[in-house]
Amino acid sequence: MFCFFIGCNAQKEGTDSIQAHELEEVVVKAQLQHTSATGTIYIPTSRQKNSAQSAMDLLKVMGIPQIRVNPIDEKVTDNFGGDVGIYINYLQASKEEMDGLRTADVRKVEYLEFPTDSRFRGQYKVINIVVREYVYGGYTKLAANENFLLGLSSHVNVFSKFTYKRMTYDLYLGASNRSDSHDGSSTKGIYSLLKDGKPFIVNRIETLEGSKFKQNQYPITFRATYSSDKIQIRNTLGFQHLANPCIYRKGTLDYIPETVGGGDNTFERNNPQRKNSCSYTGSYFFFLPKNFSFDVSPVFNYTHTDDFTEYSARNSTPILRQAREDAYNFRIDGYLRKSIGQKHSLMLGANGGQWSNNLHYTGTNVYNDKFSNGFAACLVGYNFQIPKIAVNCDAGFAWENSYINGQKKDDRYPFAHINVRYSLNNKNMFSAYFQYASNTAGITEKTTDILQENELMYISGNPDLKNSRHMTVNLAYTWLPSNSFGMSAYGRFFGLYDRMFQTYTHYNDGLALLRNWVNDGDYLSGVVGMAFSWKPLNGKLQLYANPEMGFHKITGTCPLDYNPFQLSIRVAYYINQFYFQGLYETPQKSLSLNTNTIYHKSNYYSLTAGWSDLDWNIRLSVYNFLNKGWENSTSEFKTTLYSEASTNYGNNYHPRINISVTYTFGYGKKVQRGNEVGEQSGAASAILK
Repeated sequence: MFCFFIGCNAQKEGTDSIQAHELEEVVVKAQLQHTSATGTIYIPTSRQKNSAQSAMDLLKVMGIPQIRVNPIDEKVTDNFGGDVGIYINYLQASKEEMDGLRTADVRKVEYLEFPTDSRFRGQYKVINIVVREYVYGGYTKLAANENFLLGLSSHVNVFSKFTYKRMTYDLYLGASNRSDSHDGSSTKGIYSLLKDGKPFIVNRIETLEGSKFKQNQYPITFRATYSSDKIQIRNTLGFQHLANPCIYRKGTLDYIPETVGGGDNTFERNNPQRKNSCSYTGSYFFFLPKNFSFDVSPVFNYTHTDDFTEYSARNSTPILRQAREDAYNFRIDGYLRKSIGQKHSLMLGANGGQWSNNLHYTGTNVYNDKFSNGFAACLVGYNFQIPKIAVNCDAGFAWENSYINGQKKDDRYPFAHINVRYSLNNKNMFSAYFQYASNTAGITEKTTDILQENELMYISGNPDLKNSRHMTVNLAYTWLPSNSFGMSAYGRFFGLYDRMFQTYTHYNDGLALLRNWVNDGDYLSGVVGMAFSWKPLNGKLQLYANPEMGFHKITGTCPLDYNPFQLSIRVAYYINQFYFQGLYETPQKSLSLNTNTIYHKSNYYSLTAGWSDLDWNIRLSVYNFLNKGWENSTSEFKTTLYSEASTNYGNNYHPRINISVTYTFGYGKKVQRGNEVGEQSGAASAILK
């Protein structure tokens, strides 16, 4: 039979009834960005991940249109300037902790508004970086960052992670050292004093001629994390030594008229200080039966500070002030959430804590102070969520108590938040947000101590200062039509009522002024802006721009209107393993809502070239190469009795060259790379400055 078939086929080849056609190439592109009522998801490209040296670096190069990353302090905010919590795999991470992240392990970045997961601790806006998780193994990451043309400016750290089954251990060691001779300010103050009961104007002109700044910082942090399907537990211990052995400034001091202080005056000021801090942070999360979940997060910080200030001017009595302080604070947050089906969830939250400061001044002024601020709050929240619409609202009541050297003050107030998001499809999202809450006075604003600042100025606080209520309304629209383009347009109104204001009164029979705090006037502001991100050439080129216009109005005894414009531009280009980046920001302008101070900063720009593979990332950056001098910013304000104009110096806007290198090596067959631990902060200080 086999031969028969061969013979038949050999006799004649039949005609195929199915015609052959050349098929066109079918290319399936993954969706790298999409939005919904629950949040916006971004998938970083391999180029973006390989060029980034840290998680913060990755957020910069991704150009997410709903957030900003400050190029100087690397703080992440939304477009309205509000805080954005940073999480990695649903666990909170500090900026320093993200320095050790191996960005090649990042799978996606989620931008979430009013997330319903209890692990986000009730935060209203969150970036959650999702990274790969493994079973066992570890890795170590070394990082070095050195600036040139500034004096000494270096930062090195080592991070090591080891995972075995459900446990992960992190260790972080860092060292930062800085020494330069261009720190301080030149100030012209106009004092409205009294002489024999009559108004008398004095111009005090302090001109900086030399300075020396030294700082050494050494953080150590250890963290242990347990993670299972139902439980996540994390405990973090940190220690930090921060020392400024020298903060020295000198210069000339002129008075107009000269009869006030005599002629040919000079001044010297030195403020060495040392801080030792330790901290504990815990996080305990549980998935409970019947769609309940619970998260509790305790925090404790302690800082011991030694602070010495010496000021001397020719023809005047020296001012000496030594401060020793023990500062503590603790806080605990708890959130219980119940999911009801797929659309509804309820949340019950409570938090409380206290800041305590034991402060001792010796020298020209002697004080022994005990300060404390306590608070407690509870809230109830509701979430409704379907694919196209999400509504979040919560309301609660807060109690605050302050104790200032025997004087007690209580404040009770309600607060509320409402957030509505509508997503027409996975490319368009509208959001609206409303908040009513309170701005709380700190310990330094409420102190009863009176300290001498210079020949004509004393500083103090006001224990009767009241908290200020504020209202916020935000509107935003996000459009993500394709992988190569994204846009966010936004507008905000913010009103701060009966604001806390820094004011000046006559002191010492009118021969000097006392800087103090009162409740005075309202602060009203509005912002409109747009952020664009465009990635042509299949993502090899990336452009980002963020123009913004602000409108500010202050009422009260010192009314003021101010309307600044600012623009930020970023560009990146990739060639194989090489990458090139550029940044330009127009001079930043801002208004301090508590002091009426207007700040004008210099323009800021940089060019970067780098090379990276899976383990190495080496880059060279040049900053502000056309700028001259050491001027950081200028500032000015006017009140009824005192006006001031300052030129502030530093190295942030001076030309510099930066070399940054990271190297990561792994061990073991399976490695967990994720939420790297970093330096921890201590308790806030109450030392007057």
